[in-house]
Amino acid sequence: MAREATDSGGCLSDKRYSIVGIDPGATFGIALLGLDGRKIALRSTSGGFSDAARIIEQQGTPSLVACDTNPAPEAALRLASYFSCRLFVPRQSVREDEKRQVSAGAGTQNAHERDAYTAAVLAWRASQNKLRQIDALEGLAHAEKEKVKHLLLRGVRVQDAFMMLREPEKEDAAMKAKVPSTMKAASPEELRQRLESLARENANLRLALERLEEEKAALLHRMRLMENGVRESVMRDSEFRKLRFQLQQAMNRLTWRKRPKTAHAERQQHAAPQKKREEPTRGKIEINNGEPEIDLERLVADYRKGRK
Repeated sequence: MAREATDSGGCLSDKRYSIVGIDPGATFGIALLGLDGRKIALRSTSGGFSDAARIIEQQGTPSLVACDTNPAPEAALRLASYFSCRLFVPRQSVREDEKRQVSAGAGTQNAHERDAYTAAVLAWRASQNKLRQIDALEGLAHAEKEKVKHLLLRGVRVQDAFMMLREPEKEDAAMKAKVPSTMKAASPEELRQRLESLARENANLRLALERLEEEKAALLHRMRLMENGVRESVMRDSEFRKLRFQLQQAMNRLTWRKRPKTAHAERQQHAAPQKKREEPTRGKIEINNGEPEIDLERLVADYRKGRK
């Protein structure tokens, strides 16, 4: 159900830290790289999540889990949580041509192994500067460097990683000086386990915080897009109402100009000259406060006689 493959420098029986690339599905693709970027093994299994986890555990201790799609599959999140690892997710899903380029010459037997191998390589490339800085340190054995790199990939701070490398006696003395008296009865091994547990919990919490920050940024981006869309919609509606009002006015003016004349309008048009001829009389009426029977000329004549 599973197929094994290693490079010439790897040994399947060796227990070591690894970067695990996965491609979940009906067939589970698994690729394991050492922290130096070299291939350890390729697997493909149809045994589901439990069989994939068993295969990974057989190879050693995962330092980082990676997938090649964004958003990450649910199985990738579960697997990272199962091994208390961080999950590497690319900024966007990897294109097919890039997968073929990355996996060229890797010896993948199917698309699932190819995708898993691509995910592991991209995760290693994203962390290689950090890993090389640890490799360049002097005064540390290879196993110690591997331990520090493993802890850094899991999200442990470098100060905490080096503290966890201390010799058991010194670590035990330091822990006894810091813990309360009720905890001084704990053995050095128990204290180390608690320290590692707290470090893993701290790394998981920071990973959860990073995911929440990414979700927050995505939601803010969507909210801005929605706000811009609403604003544009309101502006379009306002412009539409304005144009519709102007069109209605133009149509009203055009309809009024083309309206046929009624009999009443024709009578008013014929009666217009007559009204113009009657305007002087109407002027007399207005001057005489609306009393048409009064003759202005007679009033003037009577006025002159009275002055004499």
